[in-house]
Amino acid sequence: MPATARFPLEVVVTPRFDLFYALHALAGEAATPVDSWKARAAARLPRDFHQLARRIAPVPIFWPLLADSLQGAPGALSFDQILSTLRSVPVNDLRASVLGGIFHHRPTVEALLSRKKSLAEVLSDGNHPDRELLSHFGLRPYVADSPATAALAALMSATAAYRDDLILVLQKFVQSGFGSDWSAMEPSLQAEAARLKRRSKEISVAELARDLRLPVTFDDSSESMSTRSGTVVKRGQIQDCYLIPSVFNTKRWWAKYSRGDGRVTLYFPVLIEASAKAPVSPDAGPSRASGTKVNAEAVFRALGDTTRYAIASILARNPTSSAELSRSLQVSKPTITHHVQALRAAGLIRETTEGGSSRLSLNRETLAGLSAAAIEDLFSSTGKLPLSTTRQRRPV
Repeated sequence: MPATARFPLEVVVTPRFDLFYALHALAGEAATPVDSWKARAAARLPRDFHQLARRIAPVPIFWPLLADSLQGAPGALSFDQILSTLRSVPVNDLRASVLGGIFHHRPTVEALLSRKKSLAEVLSDGNHPDRELLSHFGLRPYVADSPATAALAALMSATAAYRDDLILVLQKFVQSGFGSDWSAMEPSLQAEAARLKRRSKEISVAELARDLRLPVTFDDSSESMSTRSGTVVKRGQIQDCYLIPSVFNTKRWWAKYSRGDGRVTLYFPVLIEASAKAPVSPDAGPSRASGTKVNAEAVFRALGDTTRYAIASILARNPTSSAELSRSLQVSKPTITHHVQALRAAGLIRETTEGGSSRLSLNRETLAGLSAAAIEDLFSSTGKLPLSTTRQRRPV
């Protein structure tokens, strides 16, 4: 009989981890397998996003840590459920979740939560057992006003405000395009989930864990799971065990959450390339509509004006309103409207509504298709040649 009868294995599709892993990739500077998605996602973000996000997660490694704030809600969560769960998380639980991920020394977490030790005392302790780990979070060497220390201090002293800012960052990220990206990726993730379900019925959990290169080992004979650090979890201790197809878990993180009764819930976001048979790329998200033709002449004409090129350069970096463009370029609003209409007619403008105002961004897909469209127009052996010029001959 397959080992799935003994281990409570369930395969689900949910953004509860990939939402945070995507933010980790977006905040990091190192090359990753999702860099082309990262460039597109960064171009869509609102102007104030990075400043707000850095208040919550001044170091990229904070983002996977913040996924642990959802540990009280088991199973698959939608974006709305992620946000509603965060809104209902008691401030003490949020503090405990984040501190428990940073400090693996349990007495330190308890001392901080009970206020028996201050944050400054803990972080300035040169002999602290977690001192090497703390350096990864930007907390060592200890600097009282460093961004990482300030974020942790805000978590400790103004937890409700910290939680509100976290929710706001997640909302902005989802609304700026990640929600659409996820919708486009979800069919492939569901197909991979179906494949994993079929596979789990054909082989044991131990074999499946090896095939997926999970960072733990399942032992069917002893009905236990062991971690690389040597921790052993018996089958009877496992409340739930979830496999989650993932696009963004390039670091192969996993989570083990303990309950009050001593039982644990396990989550294994499985990088979809590792399971191989149904690859998906975050670049499969919504982009250029299939078959949309780029008018190369219109694009070149639109960008040939220096003011319009300046507008395009601004919009490529941050979604911006017409009023902000007017202020930035010191050009009248009617003139900006004229230039924006020309860019829009060439297919170079995207428009979204945020907070009741309209924000403009550059359509990356039009530019991506420009080269092929220009080659097709210029080297075509058929069709009428557009030989008109922009200058009129002066009378002799």
